[in-house]
Amino acid sequence: MMTASNRWKWIGLAGLVLWMWNGGGFLSQAGPDLDMQWSQYRVIMWVGDTARRHPEKFSLFLQRLREMGVNTGMVYDGESAAPYWKAGFPYYVENLVNRGLCLKWNSRVRNWDAFVTQWHRSGRPLSALRRDYCLDDPQWIHWAEATVQRIAKQHRNHHPLAYNLRDELSVTISANPFDYDFNPQALAGFRLWLRSVYGSLEHLNQEWDTKFSRWEEVMPFTTDQIKERMVTGARHPRGKPDWAAVRRIQWDPQAARNRPVHWNFAPWADFRTYMDLSLARVLGRLRQAIRQIDPQTPVGIEGTQMPHAFGGYDLWRLSQVLDWVEPYDIAGAREIWGSFMPGKPMVTTVFEKETDPARRRLWHLLLLGDRGCIIWWSEDCFDWHRPEIPLTRKARALVPVLREMTSPLAQLFLRAHRELDPIYFHYSQASIQVDWLLESIPDGWTWYRRFSSYEAKHNRMAQVREGWWKIFTDLGYSPQWISYERLAHWNPPAGPAVLVLPTSRALSDAEAQAVRRFLNGSGGKGPRLLLADGSPGFFDGHGKLRDRSVLEDLFPPRRSEDGVYAATAAAPEAVRFRSGDIARYAVHRLAEKPRLDWAEWIEGLCQWLPREVRVPLSVRVRVYRYRLGPARLIALERNISYHMSENLAQAGGNEALEHPVSIPIHLSHGGWIYDLWTQKLLAHGQQVQVTIDPWRPTLLAVLPTRIPSSQLLSWLLAQAP
Repeated sequence: MMTASNRWKWIGLAGLVLWMWNGGGFLSQAGPDLDMQWSQYRVIMWVGDTARRHPEKFSLFLQRLREMGVNTGMVYDGESAAPYWKAGFPYYVENLVNRGLCLKWNSRVRNWDAFVTQWHRSGRPLSALRRDYCLDDPQWIHWAEATVQRIAKQHRNHHPLAYNLRDELSVTISANPFDYDFNPQALAGFRLWLRSVYGSLEHLNQEWDTKFSRWEEVMPFTTDQIKERMVTGARHPRGKPDWAAVRRIQWDPQAARNRPVHWNFAPWADFRTYMDLSLARVLGRLRQAIRQIDPQTPVGIEGTQMPHAFGGYDLWRLSQVLDWVEPYDIAGAREIWGSFMPGKPMVTTVFEKETDPARRRLWHLLLLGDRGCIIWWSEDCFDWHRPEIPLTRKARALVPVLREMTSPLAQLFLRAHRELDPIYFHYSQASIQVDWLLESIPDGWTWYRRFSSYEAKHNRMAQVREGWWKIFTDLGYSPQWISYERLAHWNPPAGPAVLVLPTSRALSDAEAQAVRRFLNGSGGKGPRLLLADGSPGFFDGHGKLRDRSVLEDLFPPRRSEDGVYAATAAAPEAVRFRSGDIARYAVHRLAEKPRLDWAEWIEGLCQWLPREVRVPLSVRVRVYRYRLGPARLIALERNISYHMSENLAQAGGNEALEHPVSIPIHLSHGGWIYDLWTQKLLAHGQQVQVTIDPWRPTLLAVLPTRIPSSQLLSWLLAQAP
């Protein structure tokens, strides 16, 4: 018989599951007024301890910040912001939650390399898989909520720019692989979530290929266990695989269906999904706790990682519980965040020490929609050994760039509406999970050393993503990402459109149906093109191998997954196939004599898709388009590759694109064309010759009527909302 206390416990847990199932986002509640908070470009200084040790120099410190071009300061969680608000200087609050969200601090695993090495040497015990701070622990959650509310009460009357819950947070550390969290509280929450997903134990066992007799027995598979299943096909593997046999495994989509249990990853993938949910749920609760005290100030996080199976980095789920974010642009993460959080502030951290690299990246990110940057850090920007604390060489190098970022010219692009093309890239967290298991096969027992720094350089799925993205941006298009959740409920656009499935190994039934609706032309008229590499939809949304791929009639499995399918209708005869490795495009395009054959092939397939701005493919120029009242703004930049990593390197290997190039551009809709840097009239009509600088974008305005050059900027600013 259920006691009253247990009944309330179950009611509370059921509510928690429903909250998690809905994304944990509190999306129905009004958020902060972001336009008011971020109406100008924010240059934020990450303030180190030296400034705090010299309060007598604070006025001089603010003077130097203004001299450098910084317009926002920073305080730590419990630090007084009185010096800032008394001086009328904006600030934001850094790192509110210093226990639990980032294990680099206040935990026993700060040295991750040493920790996992010892875990292996001691026999890889299950007991080590308990996270120091369980994200399901109500006591820790209560502490974190009370902490953020205490800090919000301290700052709300002074209207800070933003609250940062935590920098470089993770379920593990960064996106390093480890099977957190086997804490009993996390396992209890996991089982409850499984009930909400599967309904019955019978259904769970069917999906997992397991034989649990009671819910209390249900346990997720560790990575070692799922690796053993890949070798033996055991329904309940012990987690001590023959690692030599693991390394001999070959993924063959055609042969895999003859050994379905071997390739059923659901008992592992479901737990990875639950840990993604757990992190998003906690962030959503903390954001809501702050909003109860201070509903106006945005709440976000800093130092995010690439999309990954570990660390809690399902970017779609995270995007639903945040008001702003500072992403590390690893493996295309910045473009994904931008698609998932349109209109919400994004910032970047500036590590550059030279003017040109900083200018190139900050303009690139502003054109993508960034509304600010964080300068790392005051210790590097001011000479604290001298009484007048002058600007350092790094700070002086950044001054002209920061002036540009806060100029009226930059303000135009902050206020304009960016135009995107009907080209949709599928974001699939389930595919990311499945792909990680397949890519880590050659690692054998060293899978746990596949650190995020390694993944950023070697993950093939990420290379495929970049290859697809660079193809379309080299062609002058502006694509966008569509999440697995949005795709599952998608009504395709009314006109011509393209859907790309980049290594979409796992598709739910709802996603597959949406893909077919897209090809059938549901929702409107116009050509449709579906592009896919590999074997899309071979796994379901839980990572279980299907008897037959949900798109197999269009994309039959091949022994080699190199090659791309292109379908223009939901019929096999409408499918083309091109062999080759699309992952190599991002590298080949950067050669002095680039190989652009993939882009040329896609260009031929997309001849019916309008291009508002046409540029020669050979020069590899990226195009951005905006609307500002009756005016159109166009930006062009050399389409370099950014490869941010944990060693703070931002870009490299782009030498072939680091020289000026003069090109003709053709506009589908012409007008009076002005150079926004010089504010001079260049041409009237649909074509103009421009020079693309490798370190600063070309910025154009296309107007329906002629405006005197001296009035151009003021006229454009008057059109801004």
